Amino acid sequence: MRLFPISTPTLALSISEEALCLVEIKKQWRKTLLHHVRRVPLPQGVIKLSSVKPNIENHEEFLNQFKTLVEPLKRPLSIVLSLPDLCARTSVFDFSTFPTKKQEQSALVNWRFQQDLKLDTSHSRLAFGVYVPTSVTDSPSPGNAERVRVLGTAIRNEIVEQYERMCLEAQLIPTSVGISGLDIFDLYRPNIQDILEVENRSTTSFPSGSIFLFISNWGFTFLAVQEGSPHFIRIKAIAVKSHSKSSPDDSQISGSDGNTGVNGQNDSSSGVAPHSQIVDEDTSNILFPSYTAMKVGKEILATLQYYLETFSIQDSSSSPINLFVATDVHHGHSLMPTTDHIYHTLQASGRHDPHIRITPLSHASHFHLRDTHLAFKNHEESALPGYAGLMVA
Repeated sequence: MRLFPISTPTLALSISEEALCLVEIKKQWRKTLLHHVRRVPLPQGVIKLSSVKPNIENHEEFLNQFKTLVEPLKRPLSIVLSLPDLCARTSVFDFSTFPTKKQEQSALVNWRFQQDLKLDTSHSRLAFGVYVPTSVTDSPSPGNAERVRVLGTAIRNEIVEQYERMCLEAQLIPTSVGISGLDIFDLYRPNIQDILEVENRSTTSFPSGSIFLFISNWGFTFLAVQEGSPHFIRIKAIAVKSHSKSSPDDSQISGSDGNTGVNGQNDSSSGVAPHSQIVDEDTSNILFPSYTAMKVGKEILATLQYYLETFSIQDSSSSPINLFVATDVHHGHSLMPTTDHIYHTLQASGRHDPHIRITPLSHASHFHLRDTHLAFKNHEESALPGYAGLMVA
């Protein structure tokens, strides 16, 4: 989902409270390589993510770190900005009828933000995608053709302009601004659709839709899809930190030809079971303490349970509910509760034999890395938001 598209650069900046990450892609015939990744940490308190007020609280320190990050570059250059989901307000709106003119669409979506979320969008940038449910597109009756769902995002001008000014002071021209979780969803949509099409051909049961979960160090985005269109979204802020850091905080630059080196980042915590601790098998260091692991897991389960019960999603007497998981944190897929834990939790809540199928989404296939083991060891997952921003711009 784009918030200010002008051109398609090959450089992207993704931002978090912990670090700034610069991503460069290299386009080759029929594929795009993750070419370089550079990352610098931010001291605590430089950025505080928010959707209601400017995020950068220490302008001088932010700019110093940013200039250090881009020092090797020949500038001026155009750049894509990838902001955390917490910087914006995002919602799914149902419309029984929807206008065809862009100006009228924008006015209607603005009105729904004001009515449903009590959000004043007069000083915000608005972006939205329009989706037609498959039951409508497949219907022989033309009377339903206007029923749509809209995935809309609003970000306050003072928030996005603050980041854009920092880019301009570093002689970088921000040509596109995206929200990381939504960009990553768009990046993986073809992969998800391919998986679902294969599954639908092999079963005669009614499809139960799918769920996309993006886990980051600021929390997670839970996006449910029904009939090929967004149905429900929740963006949850959870301040999670890794228990120990196994990588230095100095910035590093990757090599070219697809071999990427990225400095380790502060990881989120997980929810596998109440007494779990996520352990890095290579270093025997505990990456995620049990408290934060339990907290994240409980929030994911609570969100899943709320969605299934509120929207009366069919149980697995039909087909499984596919839950696709993407992450930009090292060992991020281990933050998910186990399938058994989800099953027993949902069953205890009164669900009849719930069946959730978890599918981790690999970033390596998109990055076209030649040495995926080396890349994984170097924590190249942090490049995912910037890479997605470039690919969907």
